[in-house]
Amino acid sequence: DLHQYEPVNLDNVFEGARLAFGDPLAPQYHFEKAAVILALDSDFLYTHPQRLRYARQFIDGRRVVAGKNEMNRLYVVESTPTITGSNADHRLPLASGEIEHLLEALGGEIGAPGVTANAQLAEPLRRWITAVARDLKQHRGKSIVIVGEVQPPRVHALAHTINQALGNLGSTIEFTQPAPANPSSQHNSLRELAGDLQAGKVELLVILGGNPAYNAPADLQFADQLKKVNRAIHLSPSHNETSAFCEWHIPQTHFLESWGDIRAYDGTVSLIQPLIAPLFSGKSPYELLGAMQQLQPQLSAYDIVRNYWQAQKVWPDFEAGWRQALHDGLIAGSAFPVKKVQLREPASAPPDWPGYGRRPCLS
Repeated sequence: DLHQYEPVNLDNVFEGARLAFGDPLAPQYHFEKAAVILALDSDFLYTHPQRLRYARQFIDGRRVVAGKNEMNRLYVVESTPTITGSNADHRLPLASGEIEHLLEALGGEIGAPGVTANAQLAEPLRRWITAVARDLKQHRGKSIVIVGEVQPPRVHALAHTINQALGNLGSTIEFTQPAPANPSSQHNSLRELAGDLQAGKVELLVILGGNPAYNAPADLQFADQLKKVNRAIHLSPSHNETSAFCEWHIPQTHFLESWGDIRAYDGTVSLIQPLIAPLFSGKSPYELLGAMQQLQPQLSAYDIVRNYWQAQKVWPDFEAGWRQALHDGLIAGSAFPVKKVQLREPASAPPDWPGYGRRPCLS
């Protein structure tokens, strides 16, 4: 079985799209097309995986050049000062737990289907919401409502519902498949693994990087569960808390010491090229997995990556295409295609879909 886990991840983003549309999807925002932006607990200029692209797009919307005399307008609601908040035209301090109530009230003002306010809001806050709703409605199809990664899935689904009502989907917001190969909940995946460990179902556990004995949720008692594995192998660049509970610790190469490939948030493939040879005879995940599968263990990470992309037949002339990709740092045209989305109807939606009112949800 394959399990993946990082303590800070995009579970809420993908699960929010699944609640709204039925599939885990990655929203792709086009800030250069937006005249009005509402960021809710979202520091998209600093913490988002596409922060560099979004910062460029956002600033392009603020340049008064070539006859352009209007700038975009940014509303930010956040519980603590951020880089994005410091650039806001209108900033509202608000507890993170109140974002959902604000969105429900905003959806009611806009007329989003199935969204109604479930909490009484103070009059100053309601006036603020009314003003923002009016601005958003005046810029239908040219606005963005974006929610931060730490907000629960239902809040993300609420934002998708509101963006749909504003005509933003397909204009300023598009969706693609997520970059992770398995976009299921990482917390649930780790919980399933911990359950298998506790039940004694795992004879061999290979951990590629990370430190789950240290940063897994405390209620899983992951470090204690590791003791029950007959054989545990940990590949990591340093000997940490997880390594201490494993029978084998294999030194991992630094990413600047090894070849590799990786997908960006939008799916674009980048080729990782080393700057130096491994200093301490470390092994990359490619080499360890290749040895485990008995795929010619002597192959280097370079050969493994090169052979994989040669088998994909991306270029008519592989050698020319490969060298161009190495020169550019990415494989041109490898971004995921845009997917068409359809907001779920209440009859086919899960109980925590926005149209059902306030319900418990993942966090």
